[in-house]
Amino acid sequence: MENILPVIPAWIMLTIGVVLLALELLSGAFVILFFGMAFLVVGYSGFMIDWQAGEYQVLAVAVLGGILTYVLRGYFMRGMSKEDLPLETMQVGESGIIVDDGGEQRLRYKGTTWAFKYTGEDAVAIGDEVMVVELKNNVALVTK
Repeated sequence: MENILPVIPAWIMLTIGVVLLALELLSGAFVILFFGMAFLVVGYSGFMIDWQAGEYQVLAVAVLGGILTYVLRGYFMRGMSKEDLPLETMQVGESGIIVDDGGEQRLRYKGTTWAFKYTGEDAVAIGDEVMVVELKNNVALVTK
């Protein structure tokens, strides 16, 4: 049988594996990682096994990379949740205090100051404690 692809030297396989592992740092998809690992395994095996043709090396990388991806990707992706974490400063239902911020009345709420719109009938003064009803477009809607 004629070889279509000559035997790939072990150092080239190892280099390809390291490059793929470096590319995985940029992508974060956890697929390139396993094919990089497969290139490293086949590259290291090149020091011990006398490969007959480059096709066998490429086939071994493809099969090993596929198996590693199928078996280990779920394990690696388990810690990455798809749901967004709630933003603590955007939650309502707690009280804040009206403060003077550079001559302007603002609401001190959850460690920052907000422009506010009072929805009640009474006027608010500096030092009043108000309840935050809604946060919308960087404005807090408050009641007493």
